[in-house]
This record gives sequence, C-alpha cells and structure tokens, in this order.
Amino acid sequence: MSKTVVIVATLDTKGEEVQYLRERIEEEGVETLVVDAGALGQPPFAPEITGEQVAKLGGSSLRAVRALKDEGRAMEVMTKGATQAVQELHQLGRLDGIIGLGGSMGTSLGTKVMRSLPFGVPKLVVSTMASRDISTWIGHKDIVMFPSVTDLSGLNRMTKRTLANAAGAIVGMVHAEIAAHEATRPLIGLGTLGATEGCAKHAQPLLERMGYEVIVFHTVGSGGRALEELVQEGVVSAVLEISVQELIGHMLGSPYDAGADRFENAGRMSIPQVVLPGNADFIAWSPPSALPARYANRHLHMHNPAICLLRTNPEEMRLIAEALAEKLNKGKGPAAVVIPTGGFSAYSREGMFFHEPETDRVFGEALRKALNPKTDIIEVASNVNDPPCAQAVVKAFQSLRV
Repeated sequence: MSKTVVIVATLDTKGEEVQYLRERIEEEGVETLVVDAGALGQPPFAPEITGEQVAKLGGSSLRAVRALKDEGRAMEVMTKGATQAVQELHQLGRLDGIIGLGGSMGTSLGTKVMRSLPFGVPKLVVSTMASRDISTWIGHKDIVMFPSVTDLSGLNRMTKRTLANAAGAIVGMVHAEIAAHEATRPLIGLGTLGATEGCAKHAQPLLERMGYEVIVFHTVGSGGRALEELVQEGVVSAVLEISVQELIGHMLGSPYDAGADRFENAGRMSIPQVVLPGNADFIAWSPPSALPARYANRHLHMHNPAICLLRTNPEEMRLIAEALAEKLNKGKGPAAVVIPTGGFSAYSREGMFFHEPETDRVFGEALRKALNPKTDIIEVASNVNDPPCAQAVVKAFQSLRV
C-alpha cells in the first residue's frame, strides 16, 4: 500500500518550493497531500486542502483572515485550521508522515501542527531557524529540524539540494518499520536521573522478564514532559518514577521543570504508578551562574561546569513530600510509594557529601501525614541504587496489578 506524506506550508510565499518538494517525494513512489495555510495571496497550484478550507476549520473565512491585515493574527487562524485538517487526515489513515518548510512563520506553523500528532508519526520541517535554540518549536515531540542553510526563497542549486535531501529523509522515515513483535509488549515509562540510574538498571531487567518493554526518560524537564504526554496519549501502561527532580524544579523554580501536571496523569488515566522519591536530596541548577542569591550560603556540590547541586533542607523535604502527596491523592488509579532509608540518591549514601539521614527522615514523616491511606508506603532499608530498592519497586508494581 502506498504511503502518503502531508506537506503543510504557505503556498502564497512558498508555492514554488513546495511544488519541487512534492515532485521529489513522488518520484520515490510516495503520494503527497498538500495543506495550504497561506492567507495573503493566491497559490500557484491547486492543493488538496485549500486555504479557504483551512480558514474555515480555523473558525473564520479566507476573506475575513485577509481583512485582518495582521500577519500574526492571520497565521493564528490558519495554524488552528491546518492543525484540525492534519488531525482529521491522520484519523482517516491518510497521513503516514508530515513535512513543512519556511522561515520563522513557516517553522512556527509547521511545528505547531506537528506537535498535535502522536509520537512515532514521522515529522520533519525544513527551516532557516534550525541553527538556533529550537525548543520553542520542538517542545517535547519527535520533530526533525532540517537546516536549510540558505533562505528558502526560490529554486537554485542550494535550495534544490536541500529540498531533495529533505524529501529523501521523509520518504525514508515513512518507509521505516520495526519488527511486529517489538510493538506488542505493554510499555512501562520509567523516569530517572543520573544519581538514581543504578535503581533503573536493576529494575529494568526484572520488568522485562515480566513481559514489559521499559522506556526510560531522563528527568531534566523535557524527559518528564514527554513521559506525561505519552501517558495522556494512552501509550504507556504503567509508570515507575525513580526521580522527583522535576517536581522540585516546578516547586522551586529550577530549570528541571516538567510542568504543573507532572506526576498527575497516571492517576488521571487510572494506570499503575509507583513513585520512589529519588533525587529528593538535592536541587539541580543549570547553569551555576544563574543560581538565585537565596541559595548563596547553601551546601553546594559542583556536578560539572554546567550543573550545580544544592542539598535540600528539612523544610524543603517537607514541602516536596506534601506536594507529591497532593498529586497522588488526586489520582483514580492504583499507586504506591517506596522510600529508601539508606539515601535518596548516590550522593546521600553513607560516606557521601549529601548524607543527612535526619533530613531524609523528614520526607517520610511528612508523606505519611499528607498521603491518602489508600496509597501504600513501603520502606526499604537500602540506598536507592542498591538491588533491594529496585526489587521493592518492582514488587510494589506487581501488587498494583492485582
């Protein structure tokens, strides 16, 4: 069966380039479907989904959009409509991959549309902005940013080569397959950070022997956001959280922030969730030069030139425990918390620089007061990275499946 790549672009400004791109894609035996989000001029060829249709899906009309005489407001309507059009195409099975192109406006349009599609759908944007900080456009989605090097203005030897390469890339992506058996095992999302990776490495093979596929997420902000989105999409069957650093980031304003709903979506989706408060013993900050003045006299450790760590104090441990309890108490699904009494990270093991057992005990005491009794709290006499802790996490997960 032939594959279809959807091209989303503004034909009033990039029509010539889109025509060349679609020809290169179709030469490889892949069909194309063009969604025109241009609002200010006439397209040089007839797209499958016209600007008028896009404007209507955006809640307006092309005439009204043009009357705005405001490029930003016009693009807002057209982006909304293009997103709706692309989602409908995906639901109908008429979208196997998507590609966009342009400068700042085309990049904003294309990536906004692409972010509405689930993980795994091939997404590529040819952009003049690809050499900059692209986090604004990518978010936490699997979007490939393809640098154009030159401006995408007309066809010449460089723009033709760029567009031909991009066509080859999206064609290769839509033809890429994985073995059928690799996509049948239920997925467990596992969140961890460097100082708790030992626990993840011990837990992963135990879970795999139980028939699960384990997907590990690096809890630096983007990792947790990606995990939450996959939970919301119903891709993940259960969640094992071995790091609470992103909860700390959101509470205290550090860069390791994955959003206000971190640790909440598993409960909303009623899937099993085991939380181990790994890395609760420190606040990660990057870069060290941006560390707020209020932390100037704290117990600091330079993790590397780009990241410093601050030992959490008793009051912060209490606040972290209460915030975690509040999130778990909202949940409708089964949950459990495992507390390692031998330290919450590699750094709070006995003999290490953040070893403060009295401070760590504050977390457990506060959690017991705040957490709904229906959620089990399991204590394990080991450091977070020792095998008994991983075994306790897996055992807690097994009990939630019954």
